[in-house]
Amino acid sequence: MLTPRWIFLDFDGVIMDSMTLKLDAYCYALAEYGFARDAVRTQQLLYAGLSRSRALPLMYRALSGGEEITPAEQERVLARFAEEDIRLRPRMRLMPGVTGFLAEAARREVPLAVVTGTPQDVIDGTVAHFGLGGFFREVRGWPPLKQVHLQELLDRHGLRPDEAVYVGDAVQDINAAEAVGIPFIAVDHGDGAFDGRAPLATLTGLPGLAALLGWTES
Repeated sequence: MLTPRWIFLDFDGVIMDSMTLKLDAYCYALAEYGFARDAVRTQQLLYAGLSRSRALPLMYRALSGGEEITPAEQERVLARFAEEDIRLRPRMRLMPGVTGFLAEAARREVPLAVVTGTPQDVIDGTVAHFGLGGFFREVRGWPPLKQVHLQELLDRHGLRPDEAVYVGDAVQDINAAEAVGIPFIAVDHGDGAFDGRAPLATLTGLPGLAALLGWTES
């Protein structure tokens, strides 16, 4: 049975059912360029897990046929993304089964940490907005990179990589886990995000993780 001392969780798509709303924010940010929503969605999946400040220039380059976004344009689209992201926050909903998972982790005193590419001030605001702060020992947002956070968490809490797991739903998440040797559990939304790579386990959500940990037996 899997018995990690700590569980590290990505946020969007794992805890919060917000990926469609994030797509809305990307489309709003890039609206002046006339990119098709489906094309933006393809890029969102490719760069899911990256911070918006890293993802938006890469998305623009791909969608514009190789052009680089200017610093002024980048500042503008980031501001538009942040504006829309905050406006849409009240429409976000927790993924199915998350409340039960968080409560059971608290009951069992299993430490949880959020490791996300969302800017630190934004993730702090979102966690506070939904009253989730009491469930997490640490909430880590951008910057720095996820793999840096994961290594810092291992060091800070005296963990070997195999004493933790990282749960995410994007290729950037599995890349970060592999970079520091942490076992990775995938939340698969059916979008082919992992491109045939074989994580420790592939689940549809946190209730599946509870079952994998044996928490549903008691």
